Amino acid sequence: MIAEMATENPTWGQERVAQELALKLGIYVSPRTVRAYWPEEPTGSGVRRTRSQHWRGFVRNHAQAILSCDFLWRSRRDFTCQYVLVVMEIGSRRIVHCNITAHPTATWTAQQLREAIDREQAFRSKRLR
Repeated sequence: MIAEMATENPTWGQERVAQELALKLGIYVSPRTVRAYWPEEPTGSGVRRTRSQHWRGFVRNHAQAILSCDFLWRSRRDFTCQYVLVVMEIGSRRIVHCNITAHPTATWTAQQLREAIDREQAFRSKRLR
């Protein structure tokens, strides 16, 4: 049935087929199960499917261009909270930006991210010279 649905509806992907099975027939399967029964491409069709890159490979290939951020809080001895924003470059695991505030606002957070990205762009342009 999965192969039939896939060939009759070539624009549908595995998720859509799984959703249609659940909606119309009440058969609940995951997209991975659909993939297991997905029809192979005919060899003479001239269509060549490329494999998508795995997440690990994507991160490895683009790690120098990916920043990660974490927004956390810490309790002080006087039981007040301090909020910490940390921005790190994935490739080198280098801390690009870090700042602390007692009262975070959207404006403050946006400014911190602007500063982190500006610093990172300056770092990249110096490295490329």
